[in-house]
Amino acid sequence: MPAPTIALVGAEFEENLSLRYLASSVQNAGFAAEIVPFNHFSALERVVDATLAVAPLVVGISVPFQLRARELLSLAGELRRRGFDGHITIGGHFATFEFENILRDYPAIDSVVRHEGEEPFRWICEQVRDGRAVTARPGVVVRRGDGVDVGPAHPLPALDTLPFPDRRGEPGSAMGVRAAPLVGSRGCYADCSFCCIYAYADNANGARYRRRSPENIVAEMSQLYHERGVRLFIFQDDNFFLPTVAPNIARYRRLQELMREEGMERIGLIIKCRPNDVDPELFALLKEMGLIRAYVGIETNSDEGIVSLNRRITAEDNRRAMRILRDLGVYNSFNILIFDPEATLDGVAANLDFMADHADFAFNFCRTEVYAGTPIKRMLESQGRLQGDYLAWNYEMRDERVELLFRITLLAFNRRNFDSDGVHALNMGTRFDHEVVRRFYPDVWCDAWGDEALSLSMRVGTDSVAHMRRALSFVRACDPYDDEAVRSFALDLARAVAASDLTFIAEMKMMRRRLEVALKERARDADTAPVWAAETRRLASSTGRELSTESLPAPSAATGGLK
Repeated sequence: MPAPTIALVGAEFEENLSLRYLASSVQNAGFAAEIVPFNHFSALERVVDATLAVAPLVVGISVPFQLRARELLSLAGELRRRGFDGHITIGGHFATFEFENILRDYPAIDSVVRHEGEEPFRWICEQVRDGRAVTARPGVVVRRGDGVDVGPAHPLPALDTLPFPDRRGEPGSAMGVRAAPLVGSRGCYADCSFCCIYAYADNANGARYRRRSPENIVAEMSQLYHERGVRLFIFQDDNFFLPTVAPNIARYRRLQELMREEGMERIGLIIKCRPNDVDPELFALLKEMGLIRAYVGIETNSDEGIVSLNRRITAEDNRRAMRILRDLGVYNSFNILIFDPEATLDGVAANLDFMADHADFAFNFCRTEVYAGTPIKRMLESQGRLQGDYLAWNYEMRDERVELLFRITLLAFNRRNFDSDGVHALNMGTRFDHEVVRRFYPDVWCDAWGDEALSLSMRVGTDSVAHMRRALSFVRACDPYDDEAVRSFALDLARAVAASDLTFIAEMKMMRRRLEVALKERARDADTAPVWAAETRRLASSTGRELSTESLPAPSAATGGLK
C-alpha cells in the first residue's frame, strides 16, 4: 500500500526550509510529502489543482507574515469549494499569534500549529492517518464550538536531533554557482521591540536562541557539497552569533576545521548579524573561510530609534561595524528603519547622515512595520494608536511632520525601495553578483568591474539621500495642511527619483550582462569549468533556476515551523 501523502503549501522562490524540514519530518514517520509552491495569488487555481492532484491526507499551509496572509488563508476555502474533505492545518509566526482570529474567520481550516512544527505537525498527520481525532495538545490549537481549544506551547526540539531538510529538485544557483540555504541556529539572543523573530521564539517553550553543533552543520554542508555540487552556503540564521566574541571565534574555527576535514574547498558564505557582533578577528576568520556577504542589521542610527526599537546598541556600534567590514573588504548590505512610531525629523536626518557616510555599501530604507506578538504592537495598542486589524496593522508616527514625510517617501520611492526589481534591490543584487564572480571565477575577474560596481552603489546611495534630504527640508518648512503644495512636491520628487532610476537600471543591466558574457565565454572551454560552475551554460542561455540574489536572507525560511 502506498504511503499516504501530505501536501505542504507555501512560498518557494528558493528552497523554503520551513516546508522542507516538515517534509523530512513526516517522511521519517512513513508519509509521502509533496511541496506545492504558492508564490503569487494569480496562481491560486493552479495551486488548488496541484494540491488536489496528489490526493493529500492532510494539507499544511505556511503563513509566515501578514503580507500574504489573506491570500494564503483563502486557499483553504478554495480547496473546500473544490471538494477536499481532508484535514487542513496552518502554521508559522502569524498563525502562532493570530490563531483565534483565523479559526473564527476561516472555517475551512481545522487546526493551527504553533511555534516550530516538526513534532506537532507530524502528530496531526498520524492522528488523521489512524482515524483518531485531532485535539488540542502541545503546539496544536483546534476549534471547539464557537471558540478554540488551545494546547500549551510544546517543548522546542534540540536542533541536532532533526533530520536534514528535504532537498528535492535542482539546487538554485547564483552566477552559475550552485547554492543552498541552511540554518545553523533558530531564534535570536536580542529582544528588539519590532522583531517578529524575537516574539516568536520568546512565546515558545524553550530557549529564545538555540544553535546546532558545528559537527551537525558540517555534516549537512558536506552532503550538499559532495552530493549536490553546492559551493555557496546561504545561512538564513536570524543571527549567526552569540553576543560575546571568544565563543564565536572558537565555534567558527571548529567549523573551519571540520570543513577542511571534509575536503570542502573554495566555498562562499552568506550570513546575517547585528552590528555589535562585528569583530575584526572574527570577521577576518570568516573571510578566510569564504565569507562574501554579510547582512548587518543596522535598523536605525538615531538616538530615539535605538531606544524605541530596543536595539541595546549605540550609534557608534553601527559605525564601528561598518569601519571593520570596510577595512576587511567584506561586502555588506543593510536596512534602515528611518520611520518608527517615535521618529523625529532630527532622527530622520541622523539616519540620512549614516546612509550618506556608508553609501559604499548597498542599503535600503523603510518604516518599522507592526507584526503579531511584538512589543511594539502591544505598545501601540496600549496607547490607542494601533490601526487596522490582524490582517494588516497600521499606525501613524507621533510627529505629524514625520508622518507627512513618510507619506511623501512612500509615493516617491515606492518602486525604488519596495519592488523586487527596484533600484535598491538591484543594487544589492549587482554587488552580490560581482562578489560571487570575484570569489569563484578568479581567472575571469577584473578588478575594474568591482570598482565600477562600488561606484554605482555610491551613486545610488548618494542619490537616495539627496532626494530624501530635499523632502526633509520641504517638510520642515511647509504648511502640512496645504494639500496642493504637498501633492505637487511629492509628484515632482517621484518624477525625479524615477528619472534617476532609469539611468541606474540601465547601468546595472549592462554590468550583469558583462558578467554573463564573461562566464559564457569561459564555459565554452569545458576542460576549465569546475563542478561548481556546471550551471554556467544554463545561466548564459537564460535557462535553469537562478536565485534572486536579494531574496537570499529571507526570514520566512529561518525556522522549522509551518512558517
